[in-house]
Amino acid sequence: MEEDQDGNEIHNCVIKLREKPKQRRKKVYIGCGAGFGGDRPIAALKLLQRVKELNYIVLECLAERTLAERYQIMISGGDGYDSRITDWLRLLLPLAVERGTCIITNMGAMDPVGAQEKVVELASSLGLSVSVAVAHEVSSAKLGPGSSTKKSYIMEGGISTYLGAAPIVECLEKYQPDVVITSRVADAALFLAPMVYELGWNWDDLEQLAQGSLAGHLLECGCQLTGGYFMHPGDKYRDISFPSLLDLSLPYAEMSFDGSLCVAKADGSGGVLNFSTCAQQLLYEVGDPGAYVTPDVVIDFRNVSFHSLSAHKVLCTGAKPSLSSAPDELLRLIPKECGWKGWGEISYGGYECVKRAKAAEYLVMDGRSISWC
Repeated sequence: MEEDQDGNEIHNCVIKLREKPKQRRKKVYIGCGAGFGGDRPIAALKLLQRVKELNYIVLECLAERTLAERYQIMISGGDGYDSRITDWLRLLLPLAVERGTCIITNMGAMDPVGAQEKVVELASSLGLSVSVAVAHEVSSAKLGPGSSTKKSYIMEGGISTYLGAAPIVECLEKYQPDVVITSRVADAALFLAPMVYELGWNWDDLEQLAQGSLAGHLLECGCQLTGGYFMHPGDKYRDISFPSLLDLSLPYAEMSFDGSLCVAKADGSGGVLNFSTCAQQLLYEVGDPGAYVTPDVVIDFRNVSFHSLSAHKVLCTGAKPSLSSAPDELLRLIPKECGWKGWGEISYGGYECVKRAKAAEYLVMDGRSISWC
């Protein structure tokens, strides 16, 4: 079913303390089902099948480029949301509903309400009764005929704000939905939100928010944490077999009320998750490790430590709120016509560069031989 949702309800960018937050679980399990727009749905399904404890699975499919691209498509009369959301949820919804696993995704992009309508329609066609909620930024705009103009909350000119976890938490509290669709939300906040909701944290529990945001930061790029950027042929510590790369597990996190955090990959899956992959991912897209800014908390990563508990599970400790604790402003994306085009390529140089290039060729050729899903 589609929940009746007031357009002015779940959109606030200002964090307000929760009133008597309820602890619903002692521990919450959150998986990353996608780390970028080009990930394959089948990998998310494998994670859902293999890790039966998952309470949430997050599909993180937006980037600055894809948001601007969706805006261009929308004003030309197309969909402002990621139209592949139906491919993803057609595959994931039946098992997710059966398991009681909530799906959180930012595939709503520039038109999350349009995506909501599409998912409700899809669920009905699958014979599933689901609740679909939207966490979004509210404004007004003149949209193309293909978008849900009646109920759209898109910023004029394609401008979008990087929201924090608060609007998702509010969705979870008000609707207990099977699916939450968002507009632009900071990547780590997609994972932090269910922790705040399930574990009964409040917005001034900065120690827990820092650890929760560490979890989101590690998980957000999917199989980068499980060896996707780690292979180095000839190095005994970083040599991953070609076949193992074909079945890289997506990662998941176990988070407890006190902020105790483990990240893990599914038993029997390919790739590797260990001290080194966690340390590598910790530094990904980090400027000042003493003040990593998210909408919910500014984090000090300088004393983070990783301790392997098993071949596929790592304990993560030491994330703390920085002295500034929370940002004064939120980041906004403003797409502009720049008047030029660029080209990119991936090259391999240095030690064992030919073997690394052959590994890439192996993956690309295998990917071409199978279904996109």
